[in-house]
Amino acid sequence: IQVPHKYCPKLCRNMAPRRPVLSALAAGAGVAYALCSGIGFVGFQGRDAGSLITARVGVDYQQRQGPRDADVPYTSSAATGPGAEVVFKKRPFGILRYTPGEGGKGAMVQEVIGKSRYPGDPQGQGFSAGVKGGWVVKTINGQDVLNADFEAIMDMLDDEVADPRFSKSVALALEQKGRKAQPVDAPVTVTFATIPGYVYKGEVLGPDWEPAHR
Repeated sequence: IQVPHKYCPKLCRNMAPRRPVLSALAAGAGVAYALCSGIGFVGFQGRDAGSLITARVGVDYQQRQGPRDADVPYTSSAATGPGAEVVFKKRPFGILRYTPGEGGKGAMVQEVIGKSRYPGDPQGQGFSAGVKGGWVVKTINGQDVLNADFEAIMDMLDDEVADPRFSKSVALALEQKGRKAQPVDAPVTVTFATIPGYVYKGEVLGPDWEPAHR
């Protein structure tokens, strides 16, 4: 549309005051979107292993790291087969996900980070020790937890590699619901057991944390 030259000064004067208002509205919308979408939490730049942190895990763990379709149900008391003893020198251990057994008892390893990035990498401890999906936590620092409540085991291990966006929800859940157990001191010695005849059908993770078969 062409505007006659004589109307331009008046038109421009009428439009000029609106620009700050429009800018303020746009900025406000951007802030609202950031808060609603969760990107306002500290330094989140995507799922980068280097930016992940350890979070308190027992409370609402399953809402963050819930079951998958491939998870095969199990009973923790059936874990009578051989496993291994692993000493984790520091947290996190490099085990991304555990699941409870029947009745919410026991804790089974489901996903292990598939790479140690450098010597002494804490997130590569599980991989370096040969921890595998389907192993069940039997003892923690000598205490029998084979049939303990899943949330209590998670609190004792205190091992979750979590997106920083989870930190606020974890803190809120802890404030509202509290812990089932206190974290044990590091180094943490964990004895794992296996279930005879149990077929693990979970996803084996590759170095990029994605399923190795994809």
